[in-house]
Amino acid sequence: MFDSDKLEFIDEDNANVEWSATDSKIEFTYRTYVWDSSGKTVDTEDKILIEYNLSGNEDTLSGTLTNSFGKHKFGLIRTE
Repeated sequence: MFDSDKLEFIDEDNANVEWSATDSKIEFTYRTYVWDSSGKTVDTEDKILIEYNLSGNEDTLSGTLTNSFGKHKFGLIRTE
């Protein structure tokens, strides 16, 4: 079962992320790094929108993730 009370990251730079959610979407800002034209690392934030649908038996999550790189479809299934 997916936990509706937590949003967990394994990335230590994003251990504490402010987020909001409804029954069909999650929104948060993700800290990331990009390189400028001179090769220097620039600290930036990427706004993330995850629109999803949880199956009736709560074992499949599918939807789209939208960020600065575009819109990406995904699907997750729980297995034993």
